[in-house]
Amino acid sequence: MLDRLTIERLRGGGRPLVLALSGGGDSVALLHLLVEALGPSGARAVIVDHGLREGSGADAARAKAFADALGAPAEVLTLAWPPGVNRAQQAARGARYKALCAFARREGLSAIVTAHTADDQAETVLMRAGAGSSWRGLAGMAPLASAPVWPEGRGMMVGRPLLGARRTALREFLRQRSAHWIEDPANANPAYERVRVRARLAALEQHGFDPMRLARMADRLGQHAAALDVAAFDLIAAAAVLQDDAIQIVRERWQGPRAVRLRALAVLVAAASGAARAPHAGEVEMAEARMMEAGLSFGGVLFAPAAGGVQLTREPSAVLGRAGVSPLAALALPEGEEVVWDGRLAIAAHEPGWRAVAARDPGLVAFERASTRLTLRDFSAAARVSPLAQARIHHLLNRLTQ
Repeated sequence: MLDRLTIERLRGGGRPLVLALSGGGDSVALLHLLVEALGPSGARAVIVDHGLREGSGADAARAKAFADALGAPAEVLTLAWPPGVNRAQQAARGARYKALCAFARREGLSAIVTAHTADDQAETVLMRAGAGSSWRGLAGMAPLASAPVWPEGRGMMVGRPLLGARRTALREFLRQRSAHWIEDPANANPAYERVRVRARLAALEQHGFDPMRLARMADRLGQHAAALDVAAFDLIAAAAVLQDDAIQIVRERWQGPRAVRLRALAVLVAAASGAARAPHAGEVEMAEARMMEAGLSFGGVLFAPAAGGVQLTREPSAVLGRAGVSPLAALALPEGEEVVWDGRLAIAAHEPGWRAVAARDPGLVAFERASTRLTLRDFSAAARVSPLAQARIHHLLNRLTQ
């Protein structure tokens, strides 16, 4: 049941994996399988208590007890929700991954494993099809991918070593071991789309439809997505030059199939803007057709003619503000702790008291402490500043970094 190839690719140097343990049947089965394959110290179980329902704390403690019983290190992370913050499922998912990434970074780890199954894959494909997703969306979840949050997930990989296993098989595995798990009441609440889709697939399966056809389709499309990413990476390597806070595309080298160019440009726009998501291929078509023209602004990026091509830089108004839109808020820079400005610059100040603010300076940022104000270049003596464009490219084309 356990995809050992995914595990091997994640365990660089034999470091422990961070296991996202909910206490449900799938993640408890993964816990048992990892302990069996890697030993009790091969995984660090992390239970994220979202705090969204009564009894979640008790369930988190029980999930930790499952890990304790197997001798696996475990920790509970309780999320804090400021008043008025969106607590919908998608927001909870993002907060969960951010917490997992923060834990992994603090512990010097870079690989997270989740217990997504073949059934989860089939449900994901059907949900995305219903939402009108592109073929890339129908590729579903990859066995190995970058963490789905930015910039918190930079350098973090997520593995799904149970993506080929059925949910029923995992529960039978636990029953044979007389192991216990928790049934989340949310999994029976039809208010959630995934619960409705799960019931629909179960009904179809009773009438002869095999949901695994959807999972197999996702696998085939995933192979096409991986091949497209390889070609896009090659095009970026040949035609794009990264320069501090700018990316230059060389016109004569910007060659290849249209789908490859669109994927590459989407990635470069995300790298230049620091955006949490890359624009979809359909949104990039107009920009690709006009990108050599003067004055194009797209996806938070300004396209400007440059010698032999075009230069991509952060759109100033996206940082400095415009009518009805406030500038980016000032960012405190704790001494010795790396923080990210605008999704584009990783900054670790060597001295206390500094903050980053939006400014018409290089990188659209300046640094203030008391009465002192420094530009990005001047501030390099007081901090380690690392542009994240290259990291963002690898984050979006992660299959190439393994």
